[in-house]
Amino acid sequence: MANPLSRLTVAVLLATSLSACGGGDSGSSAPPGPGQNSFNLSSAVALMQLCLESYQMLTDFENGQTFTLPAPYTLQAQFYTEEQFSGDGLNGMVPIAFVATSGSSIYVVFRGTTTISEWIADATLTQVDYTYVANGGKTETGFTGIYDSIRTAIIQKVTSLASGGAYTTLFITGHSLGGALSVLAAPDLAGQTQLKQPVVYTFAGPRAGDPAFASLYNGGIATSWRVVNTNDEVPKLPNPVTTVIGPPPDFKPEIFFYEHVNGEYDITFGGPIHSVNDLIFNHSSCNYFATLCGQTSNPTQCKAMGQGLNDCDFS
Repeated sequence: MANPLSRLTVAVLLATSLSACGGGDSGSSAPPGPGQNSFNLSSAVALMQLCLESYQMLTDFENGQTFTLPAPYTLQAQFYTEEQFSGDGLNGMVPIAFVATSGSSIYVVFRGTTTISEWIADATLTQVDYTYVANGGKTETGFTGIYDSIRTAIIQKVTSLASGGAYTTLFITGHSLGGALSVLAAPDLAGQTQLKQPVVYTFAGPRAGDPAFASLYNGGIATSWRVVNTNDEVPKLPNPVTTVIGPPPDFKPEIFFYEHVNGEYDITFGGPIHSVNDLIFNHSSCNYFATLCGQTSNPTQCKAMGQGLNDCDFS
């Protein structure tokens, strides 16, 4: 799918976005166990750490270094895409996701973008049919294009790993754009692989599709949590009713409807948005991880698991 992001510009987005807890207990980000319908803090911490690893994957790629995962995870595959959001400053094929294993679990981890303010400004917010599951509604064009570029390879890898019977749980996770990709992937992987009940934890993810897609997702994914900073503007986007303007000379507005999938779990850090720096701080993957660690019995030990990943500094 060709990159759609140059075709339209957002008429109303940044102006809107820049206006104005419970859980379990864990002292470290050990791999999560089999999924439960209730929110599990240890699972959230471990999966957010893997999200930090997904950003580290990009850093290692840019530096010509080999990307690895710490024990007890085993990296099984990385996935590359040419689909990029304006502002990333990346060229050619870049890593956007990886699959790892640990114990009896498979992990599909999607990376977010490196320049959140730019992709918010440049995303089209138009929609295309979600064709991977019958009656799937519509999903955001840019997110869907990125997922489509890697979906076959991910399905093949998860299917191959699961075929031996050693893996019983599929976790899907991502931060920011990665959260949207996780939501797109979950119904598809549930339908296309042997692991029919994936466990999904997303962080700071925007809305990914319309009410019909959200209904499909909610009906099929039993364990799904969206971890959201109450001061983060990105999970509020796209707005439920989003107006975009077509390219010249038409300038004809189009209306698109968006709805979040169920399972919001609120955390709080940062404060009101007065600048792009505030937007970035409130959306930071490092801050999401640190805030979740703050809910554990040993925040210092927890934060040490993510120290240095994606340039996070918790000292």
